[in-house]
Amino acid sequence: MAELLREHGAHPVIAPAIAVVPPLDGGQPLDDALLRLEQFSWVAFTSPNAVAATLARADRRGVRRRFARIRVAAVGPATAARVEAELDRPANLVPDRNDGAGLAAAFPDPRPDDACFVPHSAQARPELVDGLRARGWTVDAVSAYRTVTPTLSDHLIADMAAADAVIFASPSAVHGHLTQIGDRPVSGKVICIGRTTAAACAEADLPVAAVASRPSDDGLIEAVIAAGNG
Repeated sequence: MAELLREHGAHPVIAPAIAVVPPLDGGQPLDDALLRLEQFSWVAFTSPNAVAATLARADRRGVRRRFARIRVAAVGPATAARVEAELDRPANLVPDRNDGAGLAAAFPDPRPDDACFVPHSAQARPELVDGLRARGWTVDAVSAYRTVTPTLSDHLIADMAAADAVIFASPSAVHGHLTQIGDRPVSGKVICIGRTTAAACAEADLPVAAVASRPSDDGLIEAVIAAGNG
């Protein structure tokens, strides 16, 4: 995405708003779920980080091969791409609406004894799990990772605060960025990758200038251009 911004004449300021670390529970609930993976008919991933953390843990427990027998749902194209990279096969389900509620709505009706495994962030929003349970699914949701806010240099924070546009690709990035800049206002136009991220901005009273029409780098660049022309 930074390269695409440069191609359009922009100067990207790369500022990591989150860092991915192990869950506070030490990963034991994730291990327990992985060791009984054959009990699940589906696994649902809501981020590339969830895919990476879950498969890394599966490697440590020697159970990656068990994913060959389970159907995989991915919330959007980036998550589906990580699924394919990790498992060497495409996701079985990618919804048209790329958020937790959209993924829950796209699931088939459960059959008797169907269960879904949802490894997600410790700070995950509840829409997917609540939506699946409301439709009759048995859901085992566990923390595969958590996000923390990195400490950035004063110089980088000053560059962030002076930016003409701020691009957010996840709710956790919104919260991390606001923590990093402290009392400084967000003066640039805010661009979000999707509705869930835009909702996090709304919860923080942060006006959104544009939301990408599709959750991809190209979609974000188009939204940046649209916001700049608005």
